[in-house]
Amino acid sequence: MTTEELYSKIQAKFPKIEKAAVPVKDYPTVRLSSKEELVPLSQWLKAEGFDMLDMLTAVDLLGPVDMKGFIRQQNFNPFLPDGATPEIESAATPGYPYRPSMDLLWSFISVKDKTRVIVRLEQPREGTSVPSLVPLFKSADWQERETFDLLGIKFEGHPNLTKILTPDFTVGHPLRKDYVHVKDRFDE
Repeated sequence: MTTEELYSKIQAKFPKIEKAAVPVKDYPTVRLSSKEELVPLSQWLKAEGFDMLDMLTAVDLLGPVDMKGFIRQQNFNPFLPDGATPEIESAATPGYPYRPSMDLLWSFISVKDKTRVIVRLEQPREGTSVPSLVPLFKSADWQERETFDLLGIKFEGHPNLTKILTPDFTVGHPLRKDYVHVKDRFDE
């Protein structure tokens, strides 16, 4: 199936879903208009032969990274004469459309056809929740937990939505642009 055939089939079945203005790399990329379209589209993609959820991630579009979220002490590197100093100042990229939202991305693969389709969904930053795809794709389990842990996005209906990468005492979500590190026992 060609990219245009895939877009046509998706448009015929889901008229509100549109071709993304900016695709991810050169993969066919569609943008959902609401989170309610995620499960029906995923079920349809699976029936069409996209039998593997390869990746799930999200991007915080708030703005440049707040450097208060990083430990900024001298980090001595024996391979550099003066050590490495992480004194990087964050700067906004001119012209980038920063906004208070999260952009979620799912990558579905057809192993048989060796093709991939990317599904994008933009949601508000605060109180973001989307349906879980664990009932359809077992590979969504840990990926949804990772996205929850690092960005704070909740997945409705996930069987075990708990932290997977950060310790339980970590305050906040480290991949959010406004994350501020709270000192803990490991900062000594």
